[in-house]
Amino acid sequence: MKDPFLHQEGVMATNRQPVIVGIDGSPASFGAVRWAADEAVRLRLPLKIVHALEMHGPFEEDVDEHGLAIDAANEIRHLSPGLHVTTASWYGEPARVLVELSRHARLVVVGSRGSGGFSSLLVGSVGIHLAGHAHCPALVVHHAERWSGPESSLPYGRPVVVGADGSADGELALGLAFAEAAARTVPLVAVRTWHEPEHRWGLSAGRTVLAANTRRELETDLEPWQAKYESVAVDLRVEHCPSVPVLLDAARGALMVVLGARGRGGFEGMRLGAVSRQVLEHADVPVLVARQS
Repeated sequence: MKDPFLHQEGVMATNRQPVIVGIDGSPASFGAVRWAADEAVRLRLPLKIVHALEMHGPFEEDVDEHGLAIDAANEIRHLSPGLHVTTASWYGEPARVLVELSRHARLVVVGSRGSGGFSSLLVGSVGIHLAGHAHCPALVVHHAERWSGPESSLPYGRPVVVGADGSADGELALGLAFAEAAARTVPLVAVRTWHEPEHRWGLSAGRTVLAANTRRELETDLEPWQAKYESVAVDLRVEHCPSVPVLLDAARGALMVVLGARGRGGFEGMRLGAVSRQVLEHADVPVLVARQS
């Protein structure tokens, strides 16, 4: 059992990979900065604010002549005294810049849509690309403009929802979700769905048996994490239903949804599974996609 968000104090003292957040000057991007700062404070890590300059030129770091990242850093230092904040500006396409920088980050954060997004889309191309290709966990903050002003408090006290499908990436998601819930002192809702297998010959097990087996498997997967995070209250949600509608329903009123990048049914080589992508595209709350740092 390996926890990709290690909250032990000794580990935090020796591993200083930053939380990275991408900005573009939109209200949503500063809302994402506030979420990133909150995560950095909880993880006891520095925050790095990155502005990708979408212009022709070499893929390299540049002096922030525009001052956008610097302005964001000054504002967040005022809201989070004591947080170590650095800035960087790069020439290059934002998604590519953030993916490359994620190689040396603990977490990378973006708003779901920046200044170039279409109003009809809940999540932009940068968020989708980052969730599928980042080298560390990626947090996509939906409707991040809700928290762009200092007068808007982040939604504390709500439960964390996790999609726990029994896959290797699902195990990473459990570790992240328990760490988030423990750090915020909120309950955790673990979601697993089941389907009746199709048989050409014979009858499948009854629905009651299948539901009981699925619940038992989920309880087994949760046991080591519950032993590690004893303070986290866990609610199990096991349903005979496609995964996406159940996860979206559970997300209503939640703090965030935590998912593995690919589930059990994902094809080798796929960077983002169908369920994770659909939840990412339609959820109304931040979505944290688990990836091994």
